[in-house]
Amino acid sequence: MNSISKYQLAALLLITDTFSLFCISGSISLSTLHGMLSASAVGFLMSLVYTAHGGNSSRAQRGLFLVYSVFCGGTIFSSLWRTRDVIYIPYEEELGVWGRLITAGLIALVCIYGCSTGIRAVSRAAVIAVVAGIVCIVIDFGSAVFSSDWENVSRPEDRSFAYEFVRGFALSGSIGNFFVLIEKVKGNRSSAAAVYFGTKAVLATLVLLTVLPVAGGIMSITRFPVIMAAQLSQPFDAQRIDSLFLVVFVVFAVFAVTLQAMTGAYLMRELFPGFHRWRSSAVMVLMIGAALLISGRELILLRGAAAAGIMVYTAVKTKNYPLHKSADK
Repeated sequence: MNSISKYQLAALLLITDTFSLFCISGSISLSTLHGMLSASAVGFLMSLVYTAHGGNSSRAQRGLFLVYSVFCGGTIFSSLWRTRDVIYIPYEEELGVWGRLITAGLIALVCIYGCSTGIRAVSRAAVIAVVAGIVCIVIDFGSAVFSSDWENVSRPEDRSFAYEFVRGFALSGSIGNFFVLIEKVKGNRSSAAAVYFGTKAVLATLVLLTVLPVAGGIMSITRFPVIMAAQLSQPFDAQRIDSLFLVVFVVFAVFAVTLQAMTGAYLMRELFPGFHRWRSSAVMVLMIGAALLISGRELILLRGAAAAGIMVYTAVKTKNYPLHKSADK
């Protein structure tokens, strides 16, 4: 796998995290924002421990990352299927399971092609996609500032901080990719971690501070508050921002799946050198199978525990290996 810059790494990882944030279900509050920022802070600290000790994973860790990539890919497909209630796809609704498989198959074909182009091509395209996503989020935020009820921001908290803290970890599906791809970053790896986690915190703040004033008053009847806020926020009279959001949503879904498939294929090559062909296809099949097992459930506690476990285990186990030559030096 070729080397990439810290900004390209951040773009790849942010797409997955932002897509997960788009698909968040259930009510949110300021406690949600606090939980996500706290989870990001913990992730940043764990990443600094990892990069300070060389940022090179063992064979056992790579096997764990492979399983985690398949699981996260499954949650992405599952999240995409769950949002069909608000993002309507006619044939998918009519055909049930087969409709969902057709949607997954079409996305898989695009993702397999993306994997074949290499990490550099995908990472460069990811930067463009992230810029488009940020433009969409900023427009939505600007609309919320001038045309929404900011009293909704202080709405009562439905869930405890502990739950929101776990949910912050659950929406960190790219943490496994971070520990794998950080080895391919040129330059200071600690700086790369700061760029990723810092930008992630800013984007999460913008998204949630857009959703709360726009959809806070109807949070109790809103299943997907971020998507609902994008549909309700209309800063232009002749141009619907939700159309732009839908394009960004689909593009982010494709990039998120591609990242998991690319990471999984790379890990397969490292773990099974004799497996030369169809690695991306094999990972894609495993991810769709995992999505069918998840069956549209959000699995907040499981995803949160998995992400937190990956962070802690990787940081702790790194200390048990000889220090490698760090890219920070």
